[in-house]
Amino acid sequence: MTTLFPQSFRSSVMAGICLAVIAIAHPAYGASPRSPELLKQDLSRLLAMPFANDMVGAKDASVIAWVENRAGARNVLVSRNGKSPKLLTHHTRDDGILLWDLALSRNGRIAAYVENGDPEYPDGAPPNAGLQNNLPKQNVHVVLPSGQDVIAGQGHSPAFSPDGKMLAFSEGGTLFQGRVAVKAAAVLKTVGSIEALKWSADGTRLLFSLRRGTHSLIGLFTLSGAGNGKLEFIDPAFAHDVLPEFSPDGSKIAFVRSRAPLHDDQVEKGSFWSIHVYDLKTQTGSEVWKAPSGQGGRFAASEGMSLIWADDTHLLFPWEGSGWMRVYELDLAHAATPRALTPDNAEVSSYCMDSDGQSLIYTSNAGDLDASYGWSQSLLGGAPVRLGHGNQMQFSVVPAGHSIAFMETGVEQTAHPVVLNGKSDLETPVEPVLPAGIKFVTPQNVHLKSADGTDLHGQVFLPPSGSDARKPALLFLHGGPKRQMLPAFNPMDYYSNAYLMNQTLASDGYVVMTVNYRSGTGYGEGFRNALHTGDRGASEYQDVLAAASYLQHRPDVNPHKIGVWGGSWGGYLTALSLARNSDIFAAGADFHGVHDLTDPSRMGLSPDENQAKLETAWRSSPAASIQNWRSPVLLVHGDDDWNVDFSQSAILSRLLSEQGVAFQEHSFPNERHTFLRNQDWESAYLWMTEFFSGQLK
Repeated sequence: MTTLFPQSFRSSVMAGICLAVIAIAHPAYGASPRSPELLKQDLSRLLAMPFANDMVGAKDASVIAWVENRAGARNVLVSRNGKSPKLLTHHTRDDGILLWDLALSRNGRIAAYVENGDPEYPDGAPPNAGLQNNLPKQNVHVVLPSGQDVIAGQGHSPAFSPDGKMLAFSEGGTLFQGRVAVKAAAVLKTVGSIEALKWSADGTRLLFSLRRGTHSLIGLFTLSGAGNGKLEFIDPAFAHDVLPEFSPDGSKIAFVRSRAPLHDDQVEKGSFWSIHVYDLKTQTGSEVWKAPSGQGGRFAASEGMSLIWADDTHLLFPWEGSGWMRVYELDLAHAATPRALTPDNAEVSSYCMDSDGQSLIYTSNAGDLDASYGWSQSLLGGAPVRLGHGNQMQFSVVPAGHSIAFMETGVEQTAHPVVLNGKSDLETPVEPVLPAGIKFVTPQNVHLKSADGTDLHGQVFLPPSGSDARKPALLFLHGGPKRQMLPAFNPMDYYSNAYLMNQTLASDGYVVMTVNYRSGTGYGEGFRNALHTGDRGASEYQDVLAAASYLQHRPDVNPHKIGVWGGSWGGYLTALSLARNSDIFAAGADFHGVHDLTDPSRMGLSPDENQAKLETAWRSSPAASIQNWRSPVLLVHGDDDWNVDFSQSAILSRLLSEQGVAFQEHSFPNERHTFLRNQDWESAYLWMTEFFSGQLK
């Protein structure tokens, strides 16, 4: 069943963005070139579509909460039993202020969230993309059952006590704790950054991972009413100890211990991670399982994955032992070999247990590597059962009492939550629809091979049928590089925008292609950890050339009018394409790309090894081939980018100037890597469409 917003909700949120629902008289979408004014209007309406993320569920109630971005205004919404949502916040401006790190009390009646800041850098200075006169503060808010919004303090990672009366959160190495309706007090100050806060079942202890740069520690803080709590570290070592979890009876702590190899050519010889369990009664720890060398020897987990205690003697964890990300069960009582719970030759992206603890619920691309669906697997055995409906894709599963919620997308629907109540009762609290008058094509999945035989997947967006004349083409390269483009809206905001932009470009007469190059996700560990990628040799550029060759040989593409665009690592590959092969790529749009991959020496490598590494990184950089760069390029970058330093684009502009290469440049003062304001995405995309129109049409 699908439910829509009540009138009062629509009125309060959609004021000022009525363009998204009003039919506007203009030529059929894609039937003829749009005027710049109409293009701006359509892009604005598309970017105004609601986009949901950061979904959480209550432990004991069918209540979910999420953040929705609608026309740049972000708000926290809450839904009970998958019904029409209630607004917990009331923002109306495209001001670049993020809401994130949501938490719900067990009964779902109290919510917490963080306002301002950047979830990628939770202890860094908050961004100010909206150009406020005073620097923003990163505040932790609590919304009480009455609707009252209370600021508990500055920080992140809010976590409610089991009884819902207390809240804990952190800022750097400071731990805060207090009653939910008042400002919290600092109860611990230590060196490092506190992450992954967890309460013990009796509400007397707080468990966390403490990041200290070279290593991470598992911390356990025992609360005291007198204000003199006790901190202890659990089996400290030299590695990164992460993902701590209390056992259901509270007597044990499980965590992952991992470290990264120094030499890329030595990864097959060693094991780099293990699972440890610490007994709080005996105060002894042990390594209960160690990953064998070879496949799965390095720890990997998608964002949001964790260890899960199925009961007091069984642990669930992610592992790539077969070369694919699967969920395994470890029997601690019998020290058995882990048992795989999910299918081979498929990647699990999220998972949880159902409320009765009898089934694993997960999202996976089983059966279709270019999709993602929800599944249920009984721990007693049997075949997995597909959840969800139709061709919609499911991501980010969370439990909510006796219900299960997924984040869902489709060809024409941005990310939105769906709630499964029982076996087949599917509720959709918010159902996005395309703006009136706009149509999307269904992307076609394509398969091709790189020059070295690597299997590649991608999608093609075809323009409206009409003239038989050959058309200009655009190749889109995702960032990450650990990302995957799918033939539907993406659950990440950055790539949700890229998807709608690719649809817009196709409607304007371009044949648009995306390619999932090696080092991306979705196709197994070997593909993601492919040899000689990036600063180790840029082997993924072979995949870019394979995609370009595919376009060149299509009968509907003009081989002399092929452009390329992408952001972040996709910006790096865009620049590399133009630097190495201006004979193939006639123009490019490079959003905050990396252009010089060289970095200082790495400890643990000999001088000769460091020199060889430096030379390879330089040869892999676009800057190394600047003499061959001839094609014009559009450069866009925010100058408060913490992921790719702004200097990368500034340096490239100087190199291009020296070579006499034509380029357009646009910077966003105070913007981050992922632009925080819709208006900045709109401006960047309009610059790009105008640029490509001038170069390729």
